Amino acid sequence: MYIRVSSKEQEQGFSIPAQRQLLSEYAQRESIHVVQEFEDVETAKRAGRTSFGEMVAFLRKKSSSCRILL
Repeated sequence: MYIRVSSKEQEQGFSIPAQRQLLSEYAQRESIHVVQEFEDVETAKRAGRTSFGEMVAFLRKKSSSCRILL
């Protein structure tokens, strides 16, 4: 799962927990096993979102076993 907000101000609200809950409920309802969660609190205006890069590297390693990204 990839969860992201674009500013610290959004992080202070309920966005990250709300996204995590929504995606977790969806995964459970659809019988999707969540292998890893990635979370970014960074703007997309700059290159190099930390967890996004980690997620891409993870997916490259697990390409044969990981078929769904939420």
